[in-house]
Amino acid sequence: MQVSVYQQVSGNTRAARAAKDIIEGVSNYPIWSTFAWQDIRQRYRRSVLGPFWITITMLVTIAGMGPLYGALFKIDLNEFLPHLALGIIAWGLVSSLILDGCACFTSAEAIVRSIRLPLTLHVMRGLWRNVVMFGHNILAYVPIMLFLRIAPHWSWLLAIPGLLLVALAAFPMTIILGIFCTRFRDMQPIVGSIVQLAFFLTPIIWQPGALGRRAYLLNLNPLYPFVEILRGPIHGGVPPASIYLTAIGITVALYLIAAPLFVRFRARIPFWI
Repeated sequence: MQVSVYQQVSGNTRAARAAKDIIEGVSNYPIWSTFAWQDIRQRYRRSVLGPFWITITMLVTIAGMGPLYGALFKIDLNEFLPHLALGIIAWGLVSSLILDGCACFTSAEAIVRSIRLPLTLHVMRGLWRNVVMFGHNILAYVPIMLFLRIAPHWSWLLAIPGLLLVALAAFPMTIILGIFCTRFRDMQPIVGSIVQLAFFLTPIIWQPGALGRRAYLLNLNPLYPFVEILRGPIHGGVPPASIYLTAIGITVALYLIAAPLFVRFRARIPFWI
């Protein structure tokens, strides 16, 4: 009986500390936003264009791949180029969130070892860094708009809640990947290989209609809904409700997995690092 009571008290304390870590980590905007901006400045130190180099690289990639794959798939350039451009930009955010999530704790090893800060602060740090980079990269679509004479539409505003949903899903995903990749260092290159493969399995350089009767296979790709809620409102109008429901369902599942993992292994992360 005493053991049972002790385990219950210990479990409650562990959960309370994890909840406190999340609240303090998410609410400390000045700290994680400063760290994120410092990461961006450090990455592009002594560079004239800074993070806009990635934007330019994306624009060059789109300009090179658009006419080529449009001709290969025999799709009109006016239809295919926006699909490709927005797909690459959206994929850049989704893939960066996944890959940075793997290293969210190990990349902050010096800070974790020397300063007592909430671990979720480093989750928010990586999340905000990638959102800022996405804000830069979306500018790569402006030349496409000018070239194809695409006028803005009210449906484009739906990309904002889409971005918020991506960020909500990225938070538990980063916790899950951060814990596993900190404990098992071989996980990070494995995840990188899976993300690279997922690029070709996601309709970025090809359109969903190319699958024909096998279009239902897209439902097996958990990354597709998050790409589509960013790309769809700008390119194809309002996405189907099923896309949003699938993204919400995946997000809820991620929280259900991340919560017990973080409660149980939060205290071990500094030792694994």
